[in-house]
Amino acid sequence: MFETLFSDLLNQEHELLRAARLIDWDGLHDALSSYYSPLGRQGKSIRLMVGIHILKHRYDCSDEQAVEMLHENAYWQCFCGFNSFQSGQILEATSLVKFRNRIGTEGMKQIEAVLLRAWSSMGLVKTKRVAVDTTAQPKNIAYPTDADLLHRIREKIVKQVKRVREEVTLRKPFRTYVRTGKKLLLGIKKFHRRNPEGRKEAIKELKEMTRHVVEQAARVANSLYSRGFKEAGRELNRLVSLGKRIVNQTKQVLSGESPKNRIYSLHEPDVAVIKKGKSHPDCEFGAIVALAKNDDGLILSHVEYQHNVADVKTLGRVITGIKANMGQPPREVTGDRGFDQSLKKQENCRRRWGVKRIAIPKKGKRPHPDSEASWFRKALKQRVKIEPIIGHLKSDHRMNRCRYKGAAGDTVNVVWATLAWNTKKMVHLHRQKEEKQTLREMKRAA
Repeated sequence: MFETLFSDLLNQEHELLRAARLIDWDGLHDALSSYYSPLGRQGKSIRLMVGIHILKHRYDCSDEQAVEMLHENAYWQCFCGFNSFQSGQILEATSLVKFRNRIGTEGMKQIEAVLLRAWSSMGLVKTKRVAVDTTAQPKNIAYPTDADLLHRIREKIVKQVKRVREEVTLRKPFRTYVRTGKKLLLGIKKFHRRNPEGRKEAIKELKEMTRHVVEQAARVANSLYSRGFKEAGRELNRLVSLGKRIVNQTKQVLSGESPKNRIYSLHEPDVAVIKKGKSHPDCEFGAIVALAKNDDGLILSHVEYQHNVADVKTLGRVITGIKANMGQPPREVTGDRGFDQSLKKQENCRRRWGVKRIAIPKKGKRPHPDSEASWFRKALKQRVKIEPIIGHLKSDHRMNRCRYKGAAGDTVNVVWATLAWNTKKMVHLHRQKEEKQTLREMKRAA
C-alpha cells in the first residue's frame, strides 16, 4: 500500500523499459518451464534469470558485477520484472551458474527462437536477405607453451597428492621437484629467450621431471584403487592421463613432429588453434563462430565449431538455423570469397536450402556471371555491414573472450551476446517504426 511503484517513478521511454515491453516473457516462461520441477524449493523466476543474463552481456559485466548492479539499479530491477525497488538480497552470483547448467544449450536456443518469433510477429524482423561471416571466439586461457604446460601439470599432480596424503597414509616417498622445477622454468623464460638450443635442453630436462612425477602419481593412483579409495584415485588418475598426453606431445615437438589432438590448456583440453590468415593475431585458441545477419543488423542464426573449419562448410548449418528460428529460409544469401565454391555445387546447395539467390564473389580473375547485376552489387554492399557488428559483439558484449567452460560454453556465450545485441537493436527498430507510423497518421490527418 505504501510502496512507490516503478511506473510512477521511472522514465517509461528508457531503453531498458522499452526493451522489456518488446520481450515475450510469457513465451519464455512456457518454453523454459519444463526445466523446472514442481517439487522442492521454488526456483528464481524465469524473467529474472533471463533478464539479468541479457543485462550482463548488454553492459559487459561478470556474474558478480551483474548481481551487484541488480541490487543498486532501479531500471535493472524493473527490466527483470519487479514492480518496486527491492532493498533486500535478490539472488547470488552462483544462481546464474545454476540457471545456465539447468537449461543447457538447448534451453538457450529456445530463448533465442522465442524472441525472434515474437519480434517477427510484430513485423520487426526481415528475412529477405542475410549476410554470413565467420570469426574466432578465443577462450579464457593463457598463451600455451610447452614449458608452462609441463610446469602446471606437475604442480597440479603434486597438489592432488598432498590432498590425498591428508586423508590416506602413503608409505612410499614422493619426489615433487618443486625447487628445481621453478628454477628450470625461470631459466627458460628469462635466460634462454634468445638461445634456442639452451631452451630446448631445459625443456627436455623439465619434461623428464614431469614424466617422473606422472609415473609416481600413477603408482599412487593404483594403490588408492586397490585400497578402496576410488574417489581420490579417480581424480588423481585423470591428472595422470592428462600429464602423459602433455609429456608425449612435448616429446614429439622436441623431435620435430606435429602432434595430433594437441592440448593447449589444462582446464580447457578441447580448445583448438584457429588461424584466420591475419597478421595480428596470427592464431587464436578457441572456437569458430559463423553468424548470419539481416539488412537491419539483427543476428538471425549462429553456429559454433571446435576446430578450424573452412568458411564454405559453415553456410548450410547457418541457413538451417535461420529456418528453425524464423520458420522460413532467406531469399538471398551473401558472403565474402571464403564461401566461394564451384557454380554447380553452389546451385545444388541453393536448391537444397530453398534459397532464391546466392551472392558470393568468385576467387581468381574470372568474375561471377551475375557480378554486374544490381541485386548482386546491393547484396555485397550489405555483406560489408556484418564486420562492424562482429566488432561490437566482441568489444561490447563479451565475445572477445569466452569465460564459460567447455564446448557448451562457447554456444552459451554467443547466445547471450547475440541476444544482448538484438534487444538493443530491436529498441531502435521499434522506435523507427513508431515514428513512421506517427508521421503517416499526421499526413493522413492533414
